[in-house]
Amino acid sequence: MWTVKNDNWNDKHTSLSKYFLELVKQRVDSGELISNRHRTTNGHTLLAEIILVASLVQSNPKFKSRLTSLIDESRDTSLKSNITNDFILKNYFPDIVKYFKEFDTKRLDHSNHFSDFLHNSRVKYERTLKHYFSFLSGEIEKIDFKNEDQFIRNSETINILVDLLIPYLLYVGYSATSISDLAFRYVSRQGGFTAIEKFLKNFDIKDSEYKFLFKVPLQSLEFKFMRDNLNEDKVKIKSVKFEKIKEKILQDGFEPKVKEELFEVTAEAMDPHNFIRSIYDVGLKRFVASKERMSLSFFNQFFDKILWRFSKASEHKYIKSSIYIDPINTPFRVNTLKQTLSRLSKDYDFKFDKNSEIPHIENLFQPIYFYHLALGSKSIENSLALLWTSMETLLPYRNKSSDIENVKVFVSKSLSIGALGRDIMSLAVRFIETNKSNDNGLSSLGNPQFGFKPSNIVSWANWLTTSFEKENDPYKSIKNHSNLLCKQFCHLNDVYSGKIWTCEDLLNRIQRSSKSISYQLDRIYLHRNQIVHSGKFINEYSNLWSNLEWYVGKLLSLAVFNHLVGMNYDIENIYQELEGDYEQIVNLLEVNRDKKVSEIQSHYPILFEHSWQSF
Repeated sequence: MWTVKNDNWNDKHTSLSKYFLELVKQRVDSGELISNRHRTTNGHTLLAEIILVASLVQSNPKFKSRLTSLIDESRDTSLKSNITNDFILKNYFPDIVKYFKEFDTKRLDHSNHFSDFLHNSRVKYERTLKHYFSFLSGEIEKIDFKNEDQFIRNSETINILVDLLIPYLLYVGYSATSISDLAFRYVSRQGGFTAIEKFLKNFDIKDSEYKFLFKVPLQSLEFKFMRDNLNEDKVKIKSVKFEKIKEKILQDGFEPKVKEELFEVTAEAMDPHNFIRSIYDVGLKRFVASKERMSLSFFNQFFDKILWRFSKASEHKYIKSSIYIDPINTPFRVNTLKQTLSRLSKDYDFKFDKNSEIPHIENLFQPIYFYHLALGSKSIENSLALLWTSMETLLPYRNKSSDIENVKVFVSKSLSIGALGRDIMSLAVRFIETNKSNDNGLSSLGNPQFGFKPSNIVSWANWLTTSFEKENDPYKSIKNHSNLLCKQFCHLNDVYSGKIWTCEDLLNRIQRSSKSISYQLDRIYLHRNQIVHSGKFINEYSNLWSNLEWYVGKLLSLAVFNHLVGMNYDIENIYQELEGDYEQIVNLLEVNRDKKVSEIQSHYPILFEHSWQSF
């Protein structure tokens, strides 16, 4: 989780400009809790996805159910990142919103209506493609970043707009790495609140010239394949000597060893990190396609041996790409199974860390085997397919007629009940990390002890349930250290003290999480089927892969945890009990739907029982 030290901010920043940059960094941070990471879609990208799947239906009717699911997702009023609730579409393209809200999916059964739907969708997409970013940028620039009196209200607007901005930037070809790096760059850059407008101007969808420095083994066969497949009209490559270029290198330890050499690549690209990723992806595929391979070790440290710089800026020096936040970099992929067990071991009486081996559990042998294969596979397509296989072999029971329906019901029910705990754990982790970054400046606020047991989350929920008086309100102190943390605190304090939400809103939070997981699984399943059945290569996969890995890793961790703490009972019973807990929490909130959240404080242990889902 990224936090910033107060002293690092340029003194011309305001509360809102700080909040904007903190929020952008949070959304693309792979170390963040999954609930806080960027969404896969907004209204514009969902429209593009509808067109893609509708085109697939024309050649293969089996994709029709996925198209229907997408249309349902586009107009689900409970979801924030769809066509119906997209702020830009609602305010600038209301006719598009109306079209999808009123569209009758039964019309897709008739070929002439289907053709009309596809044509109309394409026309609407062209409109949003032309104007979406300018309207979105305009709305961000309308925000009065100097207004310190309307922080909470304006931060809500920033939330809405940033959650539309990130999916758009990723869709048009920018990397999460670039978005993260640029946001960080404007923390200390002169200009303060005017930096937000400058930040947006970096995303003009234009190519710039970059230089890339590759350090590779002498006469590397793998690198030769990469060189041979570069377009010589657009990409120039030459061998360089370290002595002649070392003054332009900021990275320590990049001097080639005896059996290594350096190559400088000059190319025009919209995003330097995506260019590096493409070189890896295409190079790996072509190398493997040329003949069978027993080893792909060259690709293990590929990203550690590349530097980049702006070509035409003579003062800019070679730096390393922080591409570790992208799952294409195999050694840096998250292992949610091990991470969960390692964190739980600190609060429960068993030993487990990142170097521990998973014990053999006969009923979990297959899903763990495929999960580990997926984490080690250098092909992102193969990894995604293997993660799905792990999920299907984990299924404890099959009550629906199709595999995808069984997976959707199992996963969405099992993991949505952790949504409430994730909201509180997100605050707790950011509170602790911000405190560390700023010389323990928040230690005097009397916050609860941090930990991963249900009792720890209950303690934080109880603290948030407090209706603070002016003299002991931590608002100013928290805000002085982190505006993002302050916004989280204010929202959750209002929720749990009963100022803004009832139990019905908590119920909606869980049900919205369940729907979101279900739609995301539909999306992943389509990509998985295209990989397995059509050999399709996928381009934008980072968020899909990360979500699926988290789903599988979390569900596996529950069963392995039960084994490690001596509760080694039947796998089916473990997940039946989990589904029962979902029903109990939903029932509890439905029965008390009109009550303030503070009025069910005695039920917090039930709401936060599954703390393993909360991080």
